[in-house]
Amino acid sequence: MFDLFEENDDFAEEQKKAIKLSVFKRMIYLFSGHRRELIWAVVSAVLSTVFLAGLPLVFRKIIDDGITPGNPSLLLWLSLAYLGMLIFHRGFEYFQSLVVGSMGITIVSDLKKKLLGHVLSLSIRFFDTTETGKLISRIESDSQRMFMLFSSVGLQMFWAVLNIGVSLVVMFTVSVEFTLYVLLCAPLFIGSAIIVFGKMRPMFRKDRELYATITGFSGEHITAIPLLRNLGNLEWSRKKFAAMNREKTVYATKIESIEAVFWFIMFLTPVIVNVIILHVGAGRIAAGTMTVGTIWLFIQYVAAIIHPLIMISEQISELQKSMGAAERIFDLLDMQSEIVNPAKPKKMEHFESMIRFENVKFGYTDTQVLRGVTFEIPKGKSVAIVGATGAGKTTILSLLTRWYDVTSGRITIDGTDIRDFNQKDLAEKMSFVMQDIFLFPGTIRENLKALRSDITDDAVNKAIKSLDIEHIIDRFENGLDTVLVENGKNLSYGERQLLSFARALAFNPDILVIDEATSSVDPITEARVQASLNILLEGRTSVIIAHRLSTIIHADIILVMENGLVVEQGNHRELLDKCGMYAQLYKLQTGVTHYV
Repeated sequence: MFDLFEENDDFAEEQKKAIKLSVFKRMIYLFSGHRRELIWAVVSAVLSTVFLAGLPLVFRKIIDDGITPGNPSLLLWLSLAYLGMLIFHRGFEYFQSLVVGSMGITIVSDLKKKLLGHVLSLSIRFFDTTETGKLISRIESDSQRMFMLFSSVGLQMFWAVLNIGVSLVVMFTVSVEFTLYVLLCAPLFIGSAIIVFGKMRPMFRKDRELYATITGFSGEHITAIPLLRNLGNLEWSRKKFAAMNREKTVYATKIESIEAVFWFIMFLTPVIVNVIILHVGAGRIAAGTMTVGTIWLFIQYVAAIIHPLIMISEQISELQKSMGAAERIFDLLDMQSEIVNPAKPKKMEHFESMIRFENVKFGYTDTQVLRGVTFEIPKGKSVAIVGATGAGKTTILSLLTRWYDVTSGRITIDGTDIRDFNQKDLAEKMSFVMQDIFLFPGTIRENLKALRSDITDDAVNKAIKSLDIEHIIDRFENGLDTVLVENGKNLSYGERQLLSFARALAFNPDILVIDEATSSVDPITEARVQASLNILLEGRTSVIIAHRLSTIIHADIILVMENGLVVEQGNHRELLDKCGMYAQLYKLQTGVTHYV
């Protein structure tokens, strides 16, 4: 998020501070539904700290009143008191960590659900322009970072601050002079922390960005390993990964080197403080103005203060990482979908008569894809769209399903602009059979139902029988209850395509949208797929993209597209008679030069 502010001016700095404050406030807001747990955690932390702060006082009594005068009876009671206070301290500490840990798990679980729900609501353009690996990194890795903040990081930093405060109060009541000796070393400690905090924040942010990039690269290239091997390009992937890894290593090394210097200062500080206490204390003991127990008390309190300070220092890096993760998560939550429902959506009943594209224009950023497309799709008719790659075929499907909105013009169903319908209502009237078939993790039955509870087993069985694909189901011992491996890899491409047809048929949509259903199958499978496709299309309003013209010769209307325009329109026979672009394409694919 801070990458938006490149210029080093006062305005940019104020903007950065505002964003930091906003992120902090939003993180605090996440606790608003957990007030009771927070109260229990605070009470437990206070009681745990009180018992811990009392231990050096009891130990001073043990030395001065039990060991030095040789009083075994008092020594026994003081030792039991010390043990009891230690047990109570650990007990409240355990209860506090239990409450905070449970609260952190709940908060992050709710955050993940909210985050995933929001991501699912974003427009298709977001997914077209966002790397999958980076998105997964935000949802999983960054959420886990925030869990660390809500559980261990937040807990330890709160306890550390509380412990330092209570310890200083007790120390001032015992000896103001010796407490000031301890505080003289505070500037060294705090100054080092501030310097490190400032230097490491941008480094951690860059480190997390590189982590997300590497995660995305790894995921995508693992998926593409068969292709990379065929292309003989595995070495390129190795070099690219090595280069990204080297860049991340540079930042990680810088972070480690700064931390190493910081830790040297951290561990040197208590040694300096204790030397001062022992040197001055020895003179006080010799003069009879201070006891050995009091010297030991201050040495223990130095540890009681230094340990929390070191803990805070240790958590600074985690805090930096967590804040960076929070920025990215809230940045994602702030993204708005380009496709929004109208304030008062019109009710979409059954499709009755006509789909119209009326002078539709559309472009991706600076590229104009559709340049004024007009055509009609009557109910019950099949419309095929053909043309060269980049002509705008798939864009028409994306606009009809409202994955994108038109730049100008409009698309209507029964005279109503599709932007006036609720997106969910529109989606329920259509079924999209995509070229890149996706099967969900789960059983064949669940996939044919598209994980929807309103699709019955009868509808699934009817679809299977209608398409004559029982042989696919029967070859598995568990039939419809067979669990598919990742994306149905235990099925052939043709089988996956046929199952996607069955899924569409079980859904029984008013409008069927198909993107190049037979583009990646062999001729035998193509014939089988085409037969099933004909059954699927029978009497149904459909829009089909096809590269193989032989698969759409029976379409009622064929649209021929070139450079974002419909240049020819008609049925197969009519277009051949025109001897235009369609006839040329048909000749190239079939070799037929004379049409009967």
